[in-house]
Amino acid sequence: MRNLAALSMIVLTLVACACAGGGGGGVGANGTVGPATMTLNATAGDAQISFAFNTVAGASNYTLYYDTTPGVTPLTGTPVPMPATPFTLTALSNGTTYYAVATYTDASGESAPSAQVSATPQQPATSPYDPSWSTIAPTSTINHAYNSGQTALQNGTALRTALNALTPGDEIIIAPGTYEFSSNFSLNLQGTAAAPIWITGQTGAIIYMNTTGQNILNIGSSSQTRYLCIRGLEFTGGSHGLRFYDCTQVWLNQCHIHGTGDAGISTNTVDTSYMFITRNEIHDTGGTGEGMYLGANSGAVIMSNSIIALNHVYDTDNGTSQGDGIELKQGSWGNLIAENLVHDCNYPCILVYGTAGQPQNIVERNICYNSNDNTMQIQGECIVRNNLCINGAGSAFASQVHQGNPTNLQVVHNTFVNGAGRAAKLSSWSGAANMVFANNACYSTGNWAIDCNGISGVTFAGNVCFGSVTSGISFTAGNGLSDFVNVTTNGANRDAHPAGGSALLGAANATQATPKDLEGTSRTAPHDAGCYDG
Repeated sequence: MRNLAALSMIVLTLVACACAGGGGGGVGANGTVGPATMTLNATAGDAQISFAFNTVAGASNYTLYYDTTPGVTPLTGTPVPMPATPFTLTALSNGTTYYAVATYTDASGESAPSAQVSATPQQPATSPYDPSWSTIAPTSTINHAYNSGQTALQNGTALRTALNALTPGDEIIIAPGTYEFSSNFSLNLQGTAAAPIWITGQTGAIIYMNTTGQNILNIGSSSQTRYLCIRGLEFTGGSHGLRFYDCTQVWLNQCHIHGTGDAGISTNTVDTSYMFITRNEIHDTGGTGEGMYLGANSGAVIMSNSIIALNHVYDTDNGTSQGDGIELKQGSWGNLIAENLVHDCNYPCILVYGTAGQPQNIVERNICYNSNDNTMQIQGECIVRNNLCINGAGSAFASQVHQGNPTNLQVVHNTFVNGAGRAAKLSSWSGAANMVFANNACYSTGNWAIDCNGISGVTFAGNVCFGSVTSGISFTAGNGLSDFVNVTTNGANRDAHPAGGSALLGAANATQATPKDLEGTSRTAPHDAGCYDG
């Protein structure tokens, strides 16, 4: 009996080993003996958590299991595929703690889960770029599921119906999947300041327009749309990506727009105001190719009092006829274009016209590089400060007559770097009112540092230059690119902080100094020229 009991224990032990997670024991697909250890780390953000995990040789996929109750397992958690590390889980509730484990699958099956991790998403401190109503919680939540038993087009039709049914205070959370549209879709929603409407896409929620004859989404084309937030969605296909018509207090946040037949975002049909376009990724546009086309020619349509910030716009040079990164048209006024990363554009990365006498626009703390035209071009009635512009086929910075004359333009504490092209080209500035060009770093290794065809009445002060400079402009001579920590004229390296012994150090004019630099660091005396302080 004793031997039988011992034999039974051995058999049970062998069965338990055999039943343990399939990829977690024995000889794995990578040829190693024993299980590979799955590790998981979680970092909370705003309504999202970023999960980083180790990759395992021979693994074909990785799965996250999460829940709001501790002790989560593959049996109790919600499964989500993780195609790459890090993986971001979106559309979560701020203030709620989420618990998660992860597994990998190889030829032997699914591994044992990792150790549990947890994180609590939180609403960040109010950003100066977000609307005043950004922290208002929805009063009702609609979870819109993807029906895998239907086609993408059928799922698209169902989504259109759900979106048009939204009322003030609603939030719709759109599950992952491709929602296909085949015809014009106009979204006309009216939230309120106390009860905005929220359209939120989970990671992997894609809206695809299957015809180049229609924009992916038209907003406010039939009636004014207001107090609406669209966030976390991917848009692709169609003609224009998102076209905003009669809109005010509309927030487009954290969306991905690409592969469009024309501009990514347009506001060129009806006047718009108090638009918030933030944290979006826009690339590979077609047609005229603008990442953002804001306002219309000659002031026919105007955008005012809006914020365009923290966006990443790139690759608008793929065979497009124009291809600006961000273009703000003549007559649009009171707008802020800030902290955008814009590069590899056919036309200027940022192009801003004048305001026709209305309040100035502000362009600040942007990083722009690689343009087949001028890297940044500003006509007038604008404050341009703390920007970094590198490598334009024409000039790193240009200002010229463009549907209006240069006037009331202050260009202060920027860094303009070029190789064969000019660092700064200032046309028709002479005699214009309130023109200031101060504390800039203007470096061209093969052309003009400052090329100005007339300097009468223009304030020049505190500039540091390497390259030719128009006669009559006082400046400090630079030493070349060694004045920067690591900058190359092709835009590959962009660390424009002053190096030790740089001519930029202490060279700025104190009267013209800005309070902060490109990174938001407070400037201290003696002030450095260029976009960075120290």
